Amino acid sequence: MKSKYEIIPLDRIHDPEAPLRSDLSPESVQDLTESIKQVGIIEPLIVRKTNGAFEIVAGHRRLVAAEIAGLTEAPCLVMEIDEMGGEILKLHENLARADINPIDWANHLGYLKQHYNLSGAKIAEMVGMSEAWVIQHLDILKYPPTLLEAVKVDRITFSVARELVQIKDEVKRGIYIKAAITGGCTPDLAVRWRKEGNREPLQPNKATDPLGEPPADIENNSGLSVCKVCGEGIPFEELMTISIHAKCQPQSVAPADGG
Repeated sequence: MKSKYEIIPLDRIHDPEAPLRSDLSPESVQDLTESIKQVGIIEPLIVRKTNGAFEIVAGHRRLVAAEIAGLTEAPCLVMEIDEMGGEILKLHENLARADINPIDWANHLGYLKQHYNLSGAKIAEMVGMSEAWVIQHLDILKYPPTLLEAVKVDRITFSVARELVQIKDEVKRGIYIKAAITGGCTPDLAVRWRKEGNREPLQPNKATDPLGEPPADIENNSGLSVCKVCGEGIPFEELMTISIHAKCQPQSVAPADGG
């Protein structure tokens, strides 16, 4: 793959046809903008020639920040690659970046699947990830709007969303999603909520419960979460979450049996 280093005027560098990031507002690149004002662009942009100009392949945030910072040109590596090659390079350049929202990944993988008529297996081969990873992200596009928005604004993690979306009853699912948004939810708790919502038998966690006993806040017969104040099972429509340290529990919430 050949490349050539050039200093290119910013007005000749175009945004990618299918950007991976959906939010590139001035606020989202403020720190990078200040850095560029101070020391310039340290890492060259990666671009490819297209229609007499250049399309950004990697470094879209740097391009936006450079424009806001008032730069008129930028150091670039011009790669001799076609459109598909640019997409592959873009994917690999961003895979290690934890700040990319799962929704953006889902939308871009969906674009690749439709635009290039690719299978999940082919996309997985392109990005160097498992087919399951690709399918899980493509499934995000089918999430209900409330859950989709919660993941997008980082109120619910992708791991939690994958569990809650499996709750079959739409009303129950909505209640659990609301509880996760307002009170927080860990992936382990989301698994239990999914089981409660679908009334699946709860299996003890052998790693944390070596004796095979169910968690202390799970009622053996019904599988409902148990209220630590009154000791009764909590119907799903009354469920709420409270965040406390485990060490603080005896001081804050006394178990119903007084133990």
